[in-house]
Amino acid sequence: MPLSSLGKTAFDEPIHRIDTQKKIVALTFDDGPDPTYTPLILETLHKNGVPATFFVLGSQVDKYPSILQWMRKAGHEIGNHGYEHHDLNKLTEQQVYDEIKRTERAVLQKAGVFTQYYRPPGGVITHDVRNAVQSSGYDMIYWSVDPRDWSLKRTASVIINSVKQNVTPGDIVLFHDGGLNQKQTLAALQQLITDLRSQGYKFVTISQLLSEASN
Repeated sequence: MPLSSLGKTAFDEPIHRIDTQKKIVALTFDDGPDPTYTPLILETLHKNGVPATFFVLGSQVDKYPSILQWMRKAGHEIGNHGYEHHDLNKLTEQQVYDEIKRTERAVLQKAGVFTQYYRPPGGVITHDVRNAVQSSGYDMIYWSVDPRDWSLKRTASVIINSVKQNVTPGDIVLFHDGGLNQKQTLAALQQLITDLRSQGYKFVTISQLLSEASN
């Protein structure tokens, strides 16, 4: 990822990872807060002293504000995933912008933090999405390692192996704390943290990762 794409101009390309020699990796979680799995994931992260970035849905924030507040108090970073998990191919630029801003307001109201990173649901990028993100002033965050943990066919061992076989310094790993299959994500998380640490990896938030790229 060239450094030129890490600026605050929103017409930049989505950030998939950074180029670094340091063994750092960012764990990210989409689609929460979820009343069942997010607290369990937060407990696992806390037990291991691991910071993460949660790309939250505004609709879930409004339902479960106490879990969002837990995220913030635990020192995790909160990103913006839109208000509902819409198919962005079907939304206009104004609708995408409104989704981002509605979630921004929900997070600010419930947790007192201002989101600055946006991840489009489904990873969908259209011309309208790009324009909406540019207008909102966000950086668009993608991922470089996707264990497809949302699939009901993916067991914990498959998720673990998928990450370990693909992870490199500066990567962004995509997980989910909301959805259908988070039991397997939760089961994989502890072993992954242990294994990656044994390989010398340090876990960072998205903003920490990007700060390394600008050094």
